[in-house]
This record gives sequence, structure tokens and C-alpha cells, in this order.
Amino acid sequence: MPLVRLTRGLPPAATVVAALAAGLALAWTAPPGAVRGALFQDPGRLELDQVSKFSHVKVTRDGDARTLWFVRDSGEHVVESKVDLARPDDLLIEYTRYMFMSYAFRPEPERVLIVGLGGGAMVHFLKIHDPRVKVDVVEIDPLIVSVADRFFDVRSGGEVSIKVADGLAYIRDSDVKYDVIYMDAFLRPSGGTDRVGVPLHLKTLAFYEQVKKRLEPDGVVLFNLNPHQGVARDVQTIREAFPHVYVFQLRGYEGYVVAASTAEKAMTPTEISAAATRLDRRFKAPFSFRQMAGRLRRR
Repeated sequence: MPLVRLTRGLPPAATVVAALAAGLALAWTAPPGAVRGALFQDPGRLELDQVSKFSHVKVTRDGDARTLWFVRDSGEHVVESKVDLARPDDLLIEYTRYMFMSYAFRPEPERVLIVGLGGGAMVHFLKIHDPRVKVDVVEIDPLIVSVADRFFDVRSGGEVSIKVADGLAYIRDSDVKYDVIYMDAFLRPSGGTDRVGVPLHLKTLAFYEQVKKRLEPDGVVLFNLNPHQGVARDVQTIREAFPHVYVFQLRGYEGYVVAASTAEKAMTPTEISAAATRLDRRFKAPFSFRQMAGRLRRR
């Protein structure tokens, strides 16, 4: 759930209009963005506006595209998910594409866990491109589970199991082992989260030790890290917890996807690039895994 903020300023009117137009174009495509409430008038037809214990969400539709918004107490509207209903496996939000660099490290997963459901774009990708894999999803907010079902055609069934639970409790108490874990949990920012809404208890060394217990040997966990003042510290904590860590810099904004592996041996950038090239041939996705591999930070 990365952010691109548009704020009211003091430049000449023409400058303001141009800036708003550019910002809105970013918000409705990739990367997703945050837009002040006063600007929330252009993204299509409003289909839902509802508040739960954990979040305030809106759903809008523009043609075949549905967007799930998180509304913050400040009035900011943050794009959480965007799905093309005609082609639901087209990952329209950049970070979700990088999350599937997991296949470079674990090419044949049998069971994966997604912590944080949103609109379920990642579930769609897995169901279409790797239908044999068992997918468990943990989402703390029942409203989000309902929204994913009603508006994004994502629900339990077949190889997909969606559970309403706290990610920390599930990972702590479960005895299931996973080849890949995708960490993408965000709430309304509060005293129990960081500035962008990641629960603080999901970014500690103690929690990462629990995550490692849930991974198969040579397993991998991927983190969606939004830009904020503490992001470098977050990356460092992950480095302290896992033997091999790979940081991918996203293109559209200052966010990262971090892959952390429990494998005995690290992969070199050349090996990751070669694996990504194989993924391009395998998935034939409308984006390039090899180009994403080129965004690997050397340190």
C-alpha cells in the first residue's frame, strides 16, 4: 500500500492544476497513491463506503477496474488494491509484481501464506498462474474479507483458504509449514502501528523468529515496505533476523519489496537475473521479472 501524496499548496493555479492531474494519473494506475479527501471525486463510481473496527474503506469502479481505498483519519484516500475485473491476474500495483519475485528463490512452492488480503490481487495471480499451489490467507478485518468476496471475486474455495485472524497469532499458533510467506498487512495508522499502518508487532525480531519457524527449509518471506522515516531500520531488522536478504527498490516511489530466505546459500545477482528470465518465459505476464531483478540493491 505505497503512498503518493498530493497536498494543497500556494503555486499559481495552472501549476496546481497540472500537479493534481499528474498526481491523479499516478493514483489511478501504478503506483497507487494517497489523495486528500477534497480530491476524491475523480476515480469512478463509488460502490461502497463502510467503517469497521480496523479500517474505513471505499470501493470505486471505473470501467473494468475496481479500486479498494483505505481512508485515513486525516482524510487521505490510499489505494490498497486495484483489479482489472476482465484480467484479474494483471497486477496493476507495482509492489504486488515484485512480491512474486518469490518464484526466483522458490520456483515450485506447494503451500504459501499471505498475511493481509486487501482486494486479493495476489490471490488472483496465484490461482491463474500456479493453480496447484495451496494458498492460505490471513486477514484480521472481517470487512475486508467481505469486500474481497463481494467486489473482487476472491473467497475461500479450491486451493484457497481465507481465515479471519491476527497475523501474529496465526503464525505463532499454527503448525503449518510454508514455502513462501507474503507479508502485506496494513491497518489504519494508530498507536499500535507505524506511520504507514504496519502493526508494530509484525516488525520485530521476535515476530521474525516465529516466521522462520513457519517456513520450510529454503523458504522465503517477502515484505512490502512503504516509504517512511523508519524504513531503513525495518530493513536492518530483517537483515538481523534472516541469513540472506534481498532488497528490491520499486520504480514509481521510494518503497521496497524485501525477500528474506532461510536457504543455506545466498543467490548471486546473476543467478537471480537468470531465474527471473525463466519466470518471464513461464508466466508470460504483462511485466518483466528480469527488469525487476535489475532493481536489486547491491547492499
